Amino acid sequence: MSRTDVQKKSDAQEKRTAEKYNGSRNIMSGAGWKRKNDVTTERFLIENKTKMDINAKSYSVKALDLRDLTKNAIASSRIPVLQFDLGGHNYVVLLEDDFLEIAGIE
Repeated sequence: MSRTDVQKKSDAQEKRTAEKYNGSRNIMSGAGWKRKNDVTTERFLIENKTKMDINAKSYSVKALDLRDLTKNAIASSRIPVLQFDLGGHNYVVLLEDDFLEIAGIE
């Protein structure tokens, strides 16, 4: 079975994220029972989201995705990170408490 364009783009994004953050990709994009979400690093659990339209002007963040990511990250003692590409830029979304801790702001 051949991979779709979306799957190929998603794979490339996960590979780039794993390399950039010195992590590893999770088998089946974390759909298995053991390692959840897309990329695991020593400190972070990362969920990648991909848009096929490189000219997209918006991205919808779903509360359920954030809740699941946060639950999985807490269970593995990691910080949850949502990563997506939009308008030629790469963005990450963190819980505010995690951002404040990383930034050293109390």
